[in-house]
Amino acid sequence: MKNIIWSTGHEIKFNDIVNSDNCYLFDTKGNRLIDLESGVWCTSVGHNNKRVNDVIVSQINKIAHTGFCYCHPQIDVTARKILEIAGINEGKCEFLCSGSEAVEYGMRIARAISSKPLALTFSDSYFGAYGDAVTKNTNQWHIFNWLECGCEKSGKGCIGECDSFKNIPFDKIGIFLFEPGSSSGLVRFPSKELITKIIDKVRENEGVIICNEITTGIGRTGKWFGYQHYDFTPDIVAIGKGVGNGYPVSATAVSSKVMERLQETNFKYSQSHQNDPLGVFVASEVIAIIEEEQLLAKSQELGHYLIQGLGKLVSEKSIVKEVRGRGLMLALELKRDAQQVYEKLLSKGFIVAKRPNAEVLRIDPALTIERQIIDLLIENLKEIFAKIE
Repeated sequence: MKNIIWSTGHEIKFNDIVNSDNCYLFDTKGNRLIDLESGVWCTSVGHNNKRVNDVIVSQINKIAHTGFCYCHPQIDVTARKILEIAGINEGKCEFLCSGSEAVEYGMRIARAISSKPLALTFSDSYFGAYGDAVTKNTNQWHIFNWLECGCEKSGKGCIGECDSFKNIPFDKIGIFLFEPGSSSGLVRFPSKELITKIIDKVRENEGVIICNEITTGIGRTGKWFGYQHYDFTPDIVAIGKGVGNGYPVSATAVSSKVMERLQETNFKYSQSHQNDPLGVFVASEVIAIIEEEQLLAKSQELGHYLIQGLGKLVSEKSIVKEVRGRGLMLALELKRDAQQVYEKLLSKGFIVAKRPNAEVLRIDPALTIERQIIDLLIENLKEIFAKIE
């Protein structure tokens, strides 16, 4: 790969992958690998999904891209479906290209209607490659470390009963941007008590609640969206990755209440790929596959099965420290040697994510993963751990 700028921060391990099927990848020699991180956590219904492919082929032979003064009727159809699964009644959607853009678009809307100077988020959140939510300027953001406070004795992190929580300047906060569980890839879940208290405080001041569902959405946690584990509905939802199954499409869903306030401003946002018909057809088909194949229930079932299997590897003598997860979003935290385990898994044909600067392996397979792959992974991990220990 001499002619490519590779700036991802991740090392290329295989440079000859040319084919795929669900969770399997194939190189130029026909060797098979098992992808347990869904590409970049994107292929929610599996690599080379024939239904998604058929939609792409059909639509690309008609019209793939539209302009600023004309659009395709499928945009409205897909928007209604996004709003339905998000539980946002009478809202609106904008379709974009990437998760980073969906988050930034949501933040721009929130800033346009907020009368307060600060946005609140957690210190372990990750929101994308660029924009307001990435820079987190101190004059515009209050960053809260929910893992280090006087509530830590609860075993859940902060539950809103400590001085750290009381010192959050809610009178200056007009936006809460919540990433429900990915935790910069470490998979940690704030308590429902904390989230409920924050939302109540922000909404008392007519603030805006945004959820970053780029990683946790589209069935990844066993529900359509990660915030549904917390029993509330946000004002703005940023959606990406899994909704395109590898095709670059994202969406920002906005409540009717926010839209009413936005119409009172002079808000504008335009770029070359906005509400493209090809992307919305793909998103619609991905959602249909998840519904028809009951993949939310499968994500819950197989996620529980995988967590149980990995949990059996935790012991005083084992190098496994903890297993965390919801649905098919899991973190395997080790006491040591995570890099070595990662390399050995690669040598056995399993691709997982090794989190930088942490003894954590992340597992995010397609929702269409087969149980036999899970059994094979656990069997190989047992063998690897036995040799290392």
